[in-house]
Amino acid sequence: MHEEIPADILQCSPLIDAEGLRTLDRLRQHRQAPRWRHQAGDRLQRQDLAALEAYRGQLGAERGRRQADAPPQRILSWLQEMRPKVPALRRRIPAQLDPADHWSRLPTFGREDVSRHPESLVPEDAELEQMIVYRTAGTTGHALLVPHHPRAAACYQPLIEHALARHGVAFEPQAGTVACFLVGAQVRTVTYPTVLAAWRGAGFAKLNLHPAEWQHPEDPHGYFASFQPTILTGDPISFAEMVRLSIPARPRAMITTAVAMSHGLKRRLSAHYGCPVIDWYSLTETGPIGYACPLGEGYHLLPHDLHVEVLERDGQPAPTGQRGEITVSGGRNPYLPLLRYRTGDWGRLDLEPCACGDQMPRLLDLEGRPPVLFRAADGSLVNPVDVSRVLRELPLVQHELHQGRDLSCTLVARPADGAGARLRHRLAQALRGLLGEVPISVRLDPGLGNRPDDDAKPIPYRSELLLED
Repeated sequence: MHEEIPADILQCSPLIDAEGLRTLDRLRQHRQAPRWRHQAGDRLQRQDLAALEAYRGQLGAERGRRQADAPPQRILSWLQEMRPKVPALRRRIPAQLDPADHWSRLPTFGREDVSRHPESLVPEDAELEQMIVYRTAGTTGHALLVPHHPRAAACYQPLIEHALARHGVAFEPQAGTVACFLVGAQVRTVTYPTVLAAWRGAGFAKLNLHPAEWQHPEDPHGYFASFQPTILTGDPISFAEMVRLSIPARPRAMITTAVAMSHGLKRRLSAHYGCPVIDWYSLTETGPIGYACPLGEGYHLLPHDLHVEVLERDGQPAPTGQRGEITVSGGRNPYLPLLRYRTGDWGRLDLEPCACGDQMPRLLDLEGRPPVLFRAADGSLVNPVDVSRVLRELPLVQHELHQGRDLSCTLVARPADGAGARLRHRLAQALRGLLGEVPISVRLDPGLGNRPDDDAKPIPYRSELLLED
């Protein structure tokens, strides 16, 4: 069988079979297919499928009520295993400290640890052959490089299945069908078709709605109509663009990721496409954390193998029912074991049973990343991810970009040491390459985000424009 499948495809999708290859060819060679920018696959091996099936079982059996004052035994056992072989944990946890008795005295970690010293978080006995590296979008600051494992990445699929089931959506992907389109709306992003072994070889494609990615304006309409994926995933900006472009689709559900979803846009999407719209709280570093309660009462914690707490600014647990910074421990990424990882997002943790029937705690009043969009001089959409992509090539520490309703933009940037005298000009030039001839003002502020009397951290992106504009 393998002799019939090209080696480059087998490298990305080791478990693909003849039927999967036919599905991939249909996705890839359709007459209205976009310009594919990448070749990718799930990279799963045969033993990974058994591990994923075991994860499905654990997800169903181990989710349930949690205690307020201590992590579950699974997390304590996980930490006991990780502590001696992860340099950062060995260095920062005193040898005499018993996590079971003194959990709140354990150190916290954050983006800076992942950014500056990722190697210190990788277990010393980790087998690195299957490591893949994801780059975060960078919409909350400069992008991170996050090491990951194909099996851990594939756990997204059982988690999606569970969230769909909680919303009453039947989802049993089959070979020869297309399970999912991941929809983007950016000037530039990775796009590819593949098949997913964990979903019986069903098809998947990552698409970009930007007009430059298609041969003709009507092509995305024809492509969606031809394959009719069972579910759609994407950020609110991309889904709003689907509505604006009148993209035809009949999904059973839409799952929104990356940034917070407004109630107004959720209602609009649900009415337009006639299906549930499930808001999903997830970070690249942590994986999925929560899904929107079917009754609209916050976000239920989704994985059984994450411990979530909310902390005050000094790192101490917030009093029951009060807001704090969402902090996670555990997970399934063998290359990034997270201990009390501060996400930068804020909310309240409610441990009481929910009327929807899910016994897992809920995050309430979640202050995640609101959807922000910019528009170029010609009216075309510019995603903050596009802005992050060009700004990260320049020597910045932090920045704040604001666009007014008249399309004028103001950028305040904290330069890195030795950034050079022409940085203001280079920043303006980079933005103009995305936005065209809109008024752009650039100001350098070496103290941005670094003043002791500043209570709030810089907000990288703000816009007076709405998704409906």
